[in-house]
Amino acid sequence: MNKIFIDCGAHCGESILEAKRRFGNNIKIYSFEANTNLAKALQNHFEGDDNVTIENKAVWIEDSFIEFYLSTNFSDGSSLYKEKVSGGVSENLFVKVPCIDLDSFIKSFNDDDYIILKLDVEGAEYEILNKLIDTETIKRINEIHGEFHPTKIDRPEIKDLETKIYSYFHTTNTQFYNWELVGNQPKAINRNIWKDSYEMKKITFVIPSRNNLEFLQLAYNSIRKLNTQHEILVLNDASTDGTTEWVTSQQAKDNSLITHHNPGPERIGIVGMFDKGIEMATTDIIMAYHADMVAGPDLDIHILKHLKKGKVISATRVEPPLHPDGPEKMLVNFGIEVDEFEYDKFANWVNNEYQPKHGKTETEGIFAPWCMYREDFLAIGGHDELFAPQSKEDSDLFNRFVLNGYEVIQTWEGLVYHFTSRGSRFNKHAGGAAGKNSDEWLQTTTANMKKFITKWGTPVQHDPLMKPIITPVYDKCLVINNSNPQLEETLGYWFNNGTDIEVEIDGNTFTQEDFQIIQQLNAIIKDSGQVGEFKIGNIFVRINKLEERQNELIHV
Repeated sequence: MNKIFIDCGAHCGESILEAKRRFGNNIKIYSFEANTNLAKALQNHFEGDDNVTIENKAVWIEDSFIEFYLSTNFSDGSSLYKEKVSGGVSENLFVKVPCIDLDSFIKSFNDDDYIILKLDVEGAEYEILNKLIDTETIKRINEIHGEFHPTKIDRPEIKDLETKIYSYFHTTNTQFYNWELVGNQPKAINRNIWKDSYEMKKITFVIPSRNNLEFLQLAYNSIRKLNTQHEILVLNDASTDGTTEWVTSQQAKDNSLITHHNPGPERIGIVGMFDKGIEMATTDIIMAYHADMVAGPDLDIHILKHLKKGKVISATRVEPPLHPDGPEKMLVNFGIEVDEFEYDKFANWVNNEYQPKHGKTETEGIFAPWCMYREDFLAIGGHDELFAPQSKEDSDLFNRFVLNGYEVIQTWEGLVYHFTSRGSRFNKHAGGAAGKNSDEWLQTTTANMKKFITKWGTPVQHDPLMKPIITPVYDKCLVINNSNPQLEETLGYWFNNGTDIEVEIDGNTFTQEDFQIIQQLNAIIKDSGQVGEFKIGNIFVRINKLEERQNELIHV
């Protein structure tokens, strides 16, 4: 008779060392670990021990290959289930690993062998044990040790599998011993190597750039510091600062760099350029990224672990004090210009000093850089060209994301340093500077705010953490008695020439208080709740049809 210890979920070798302590150094140990980094280190550590066999395999219900979803938070938190709700497991971070059918493996031993099973496989134990019960192979196991993870896997069938296991244990008087080991348990290897070679779904970083070469170079280099070779797609918008030449030279050395050039002389703007880039992207996942942003360490990991279809994930911005502080960002000055910025200093702060502002790893809200599945972006038609070349195009897009049911999440673990507003507002080639608005930007932001109000019935609205607030939209028209050009210009863009609701004013009696009512009119109409007529201030409102139109604005 041989005494056999089957170690499912070797981690850092704690169970191997504990098995030797409990059962003696001569026990035969077969240890399985799906994480390649950990398995290889264990193989090296126990290379001279003939009683220990380490297999870089997942334990499962068949001999095959399976996706192993990697935890970003804990070395022992990875799982065969992408539905694992703890440990930072994401469907976007996984490796394909060989798996072994535990049932067949146990049957390979002699009938008189004494088999001790330790099963700690982050949720897979339910399907594994159920197969052992169904085939009655479980009767060949003399001792069962391990852990159950009943609240960690978001799959409805787990509860039924768990019930079946507990019923079998109760009926057969099978003892299940808890094997949970405390954190200071001796380890055979260093646990910190578990994510040294993550494989993950690749992102296309879509970066429009116009005369921002020095910022673009910094953005490019920071993305290339990430462990994964993501696709970078630079859209050069009529630049005259050497961007064309630099991007061309980089492309000759970087197979994952894609470019698109607008020869000019007129710019297209970020509305057209973002959409062109997302159309050109070759990956399933895209990130709308600004040329004046620097990716912090592990930005991609912290974005992807939250990302699913139907979600839009934003990074947290770290900014110099060019704008007021806000609850949605960090105000820390690592430089206002490129020559003041030191990447190593920023990275050290991210890794060793930074603490999320709200004590949370995620909040609801959206701002660039934002990341999502490409098909989700295309499903609503991309940006609205009404807001070309730029300004308010993002707020319009974010409203439409929310109306289409997408979750908008900001991760406080993934950070970018954002020099802020160098595309147009503070662009020195457009007449701006750090903290100085360009005339170009002033013109477009004024014009596009009016377009935004005409479309949505209100100015841009969001809560303190940048989650869009969308007031109901109605088709409404304005009738002005005793009008004048100034009044028509001031009030005209608050209406969309619809016929559902008629609003009538008299220019001789119209007041500032009445103008404030006009600005809140959609919410007032919503509260009125019925077809009919009413007067508020000096404004007469006739509701012919009370029909909300905002969902008609989702697709362009």
